[in-house]
Amino acid sequence: MGSRSLKASSSSTSLVAGRERSLIPVGMSTILPDAARRIRRLEETLLAVLTSGGYDEIILPMFEYFDVLSPGLEPELIEKCYQLVDRTTGRLMLLRPDATAQIARTVAMGMMGDRLPLRLCYRTSVFRYEREHAGRDREIFQVGAELIGVDGVAGDVEVLTLLLECLNQVGLSSFKVAVGHVGFFTALLVRSGLSPEGQKRVELAAARKDMPLLEELLVRDGVPKPTAQVILEVLELCGGPEVLARGRKLVGRDRTLLAPLDRLAQVYERLDPTRRSSVLLDLGEFRGFEYYDGIVFDVFAPGIGAELGGGGRYDHLMGRFGRTAASTGFALDVDRVFRAIDPSAELVPPASTESEARRLKRTAASAGRQGRRA
Repeated sequence: MGSRSLKASSSSTSLVAGRERSLIPVGMSTILPDAARRIRRLEETLLAVLTSGGYDEIILPMFEYFDVLSPGLEPELIEKCYQLVDRTTGRLMLLRPDATAQIARTVAMGMMGDRLPLRLCYRTSVFRYEREHAGRDREIFQVGAELIGVDGVAGDVEVLTLLLECLNQVGLSSFKVAVGHVGFFTALLVRSGLSPEGQKRVELAAARKDMPLLEELLVRDGVPKPTAQVILEVLELCGGPEVLARGRKLVGRDRTLLAPLDRLAQVYERLDPTRRSSVLLDLGEFRGFEYYDGIVFDVFAPGIGAELGGGGRYDHLMGRFGRTAASTGFALDVDRVFRAIDPSAELVPPASTESEARRLKRTAASAGRQGRRA
C-alpha cells in the first residue's frame, strides 16, 4: 500500500446538508497506523544519526509569545503565523512557525547557560498558514539540527556532512544538495545599483526562478544590460567546481564577490570526496529567509515537487535576541523525505546530471517555497 493511501488529509470530504465539508482542516493530515509506524521509524533513524554525531535533542514549546519570538521571524513568516490570545495574561501568542528561531531565542536568552559550542537536534511540527490552492501543508513535520558556536568552514562542513549522512542512512537513493552562498547573490544585487526595494523584488523573482519577470524587473529598475546578463547567468550556474571558475570570471577582481566563492570552494574541497557526487555548487541558491548570511543549501529528489529540506548559516539571528554566536543548521521535511524513499511511489528517473537537477529546482520553485527551513 503506497504512502498516498495511508494518509487521510483535508481532501477527505463528506456531503453535509447538500454542501461538501472537509473532515480535516485544510493543509492538515491524519497519519494512519501503517504510515505512522514507518514515519516514526524514519524519525528515529534521523535522530539516531544526529545524536551519534554529538547532537542533543531539545523539545520546544508549541506556543511562543509574539513579542518574544517575532524579532527572529521575517515579516512574510509572521503573516503566515497562527495567532491567539493567552487567556491568562492577555498576551498575543503564536503557534510554533519556525524551530530555528525558537532555538536561537532559547540560547540567546541564557536558558542553556553560557557554554559553547552547542549541538542541538529536534523533531517537531511547525505551523504556517498557506492559501488553500497553494498545495502545501500547514502542519510540517520536521527533524533538524543546529550547530551554535562554531564559526568558519569547519562548521559548514560539519553540518553539510551530517545532512548527507542523514539522507544516506534513511535509504534515499537519489538526491542532490544544492549549495550556495547568500553573500554572493546579495553582493551582486548591491553592485547592480538596485534600491533595497528593487533588490527584494528581484530576490523573490529569482527564488521562484521566474526568469521573464526577473528580466522585466532588471530592465524596469534601470540595471545596466551587462550587469543584468551576469545576474541572469548566475542563476543558471549549477554544477561542479567549474561553476566557481565561471563565477570568478564574471565578477573580476571584486573581493566582495570573490570571498563567497572562496568560501564555497573551501567547503566543497573539505567534503568527503565520496559524497561530492550528491553535491551541486549553485550560485543562484540563496534560500528564502533573510536570517541566512552565509553558506546555504537545499535538498532535492526526483518525484517530489518541492525541496525536501535545507538550511545554512545564520550568524546574526541570535543577535536579534541579544546574544551573537556563529550558527548553522538544517531541517528536513519528514513527510517529503518519507514520500521520496517510499518504494511504492512513482518516481521519475534519478537526477544524474546538472541539467536534471536544475529542472528539479525549477519544479520546486514553481510549487512555491515553504520559507525557511523546509
